[in-house]
Amino acid sequence: MRHNTHFIFLLLCMSISPFANAQTIFEVIDAKDHKQLKELLNGGESVSQLNENGMTPLYMATLRNDAEAVRLLLTHGADVNGPSKNGITPVLVGSLANAKEPLRILLENGADVNWRSEAVGNQQAIRLASKEGSLELIKLLMDYGADMESSANDGGTPLLAAVYGNNIEVARYFFENGANTDLVARDGETMIHEAIKTGNPEMVRLALEYNVPLHYETPDGQSTWQLAKQSGNAEIKEMVKASLKE
Repeated sequence: MRHNTHFIFLLLCMSISPFANAQTIFEVIDAKDHKQLKELLNGGESVSQLNENGMTPLYMATLRNDAEAVRLLLTHGADVNGPSKNGITPVLVGSLANAKEPLRILLENGADVNWRSEAVGNQQAIRLASKEGSLELIKLLMDYGADMESSANDGGTPLLAAVYGNNIEVARYFFENGANTDLVARDGETMIHEAIKTGNPEMVRLALEYNVPLHYETPDGQSTWQLAKQSGNAEIKEMVKASLKE
């Protein structure tokens, strides 16, 4: 669960200005110049080329949250699942970038919503979106068959990512839809421990409302009650104390 979102986003972007080789299609996508993009594509410009950082045009258009460019590229034969050089597909980068409309277009055109990439620890799109993404994006992914219980190399699930990221709306959605609450991730993370660490009483209340297990200890032997005391939040301490008495 300790994937640094900023690091992953930098990995996916790879460079703000990837145009040292003057690859025109990437320049016009970056500028969101749809007229010029259409002219290039009609003139036979390749939609499968990679820039110096390993991005495809479709990857870059999705990253830039440019739905029109995504449509144009797909119309001209871009591979909807075509990965970047390091194996990241447009759906994965769009999920992290919270690019809802480009994602909708990709999924409507057959993109694999459950693609995994070693470059991001074998996370799927729904897991990448769960920490900071919008509820609308999560629902879109679910509508196209995303696996709510997908587990990456670190053993974390989308729900655990949402709790860890203090993403209340998304966490509530997963809880309400029956996501598994009884798990211990690779580094010992549990639902209640991550909820307490957010310092947000609303997240702790939500976790307790769905009866997350309280008996697990952290890898260094701390109990749920000890974590609650360390939070320094009186409301969190009171809620956890009351739940442990039940």
